[in-house]
Amino acid sequence: MIIFVNATAASEIGGLKTIVDQFIESIKYYDNKNTYYIFVSPNYTYSDKVLNCNFIEIEAKATLQRLKWDYFGMRKWAKFNSIFPDKIISLQNTGVLFNKVEQIIYLHTPIPFVKYNWNFFKKNERRLWFYKNIYPYFIKTTLNENTSLVVQSNWLKSTVSAFLNISEKRVLVNVPSIHEESNTKNVFSNRSGDKNLYFYPAADYKYKNHDIIIDALKLLKKNNFNRYEDIEVIFTLDKKSHVYELAMNAGVVDKVTFTGKLDKKQMIHMYQISHAILFPSYVETFGLPLIEAAALGKTIYCSEEKYSHEVVGEYKGVKFIKPFEPEQWERAFSDDYQEHPVFKGNQSYESWKELFRRIKHETC
Repeated sequence: MIIFVNATAASEIGGLKTIVDQFIESIKYYDNKNTYYIFVSPNYTYSDKVLNCNFIEIEAKATLQRLKWDYFGMRKWAKFNSIFPDKIISLQNTGVLFNKVEQIIYLHTPIPFVKYNWNFFKKNERRLWFYKNIYPYFIKTTLNENTSLVVQSNWLKSTVSAFLNISEKRVLVNVPSIHEESNTKNVFSNRSGDKNLYFYPAADYKYKNHDIIIDALKLLKKNNFNRYEDIEVIFTLDKKSHVYELAMNAGVVDKVTFTGKLDKKQMIHMYQISHAILFPSYVETFGLPLIEAAALGKTIYCSEEKYSHEVVGEYKGVKFIKPFEPEQWERAFSDDYQEHPVFKGNQSYESWKELFRRIKHETC
């Protein structure tokens, strides 16, 4: 069987790359018989060779390029190369138009399905407005009766099923996998051991809610300066971010370190040396950093949302905070750090097994 895998939007780092990496890794575990043609961007890299995987570089990451590829390009490539799929797996939220070939779409964006709205006329919200109001059209137009979906959480399964008017039987929950990593290089060896470190691994999106942390620091500086002096907050943003400007204007930039993007080993090391993990995001499908932090026994302060209760609701080290209450986030900085029993969660590639059973039409 020939299987096309659509992953042209995956970058050299980021959430989609993690999904693509895990999918390819899982091929080695669960399917060494079928032939995979994996369409990726030119800057995507995968370290190992997989004998039954063929990587095809396609420049289709930008929105217009991707639409052209999804609606016409893949069919054109197949016809030109006389290679036709028996099945298509799209790892990037939307399917492709390819007659009535059976498709499985990995839907990992929650934005079209949440209660929050964004303003088209604000520059830092315009992309979110597009995903909320326009993107569902592209999802729906690539669905057919031979399409099934994969999501990362149960709350999204029920929401997507109702929104798209499809049976929940056609929606599979595939929980993201994590692996323990060791021997990480100490890339932050110059950091003071006396500081209470609070780490927030997140990209620069409005819904990630970095602003509330800046507001909380401003309150802490005013109300408890001694505690303010003892902490350091780590953001995986660079100084070009609007959050840096917010921190400057609020007078708290001295307590925030902007590392820019970190690779996986650097991320794990930051989890290890941090006293607590912050996660004020109010829109997530799953929230992978939560399970990664819990797997290391870290104290977690996160927004009280459906996704967070599903992921770490049974973890004793989590404290849920309303996402838009700066006073509550300020109090989080005044808590004493505690160690907690490690929460194993899902630390293997077992979560991909059922997906590959569906790909191969095996019964569970």
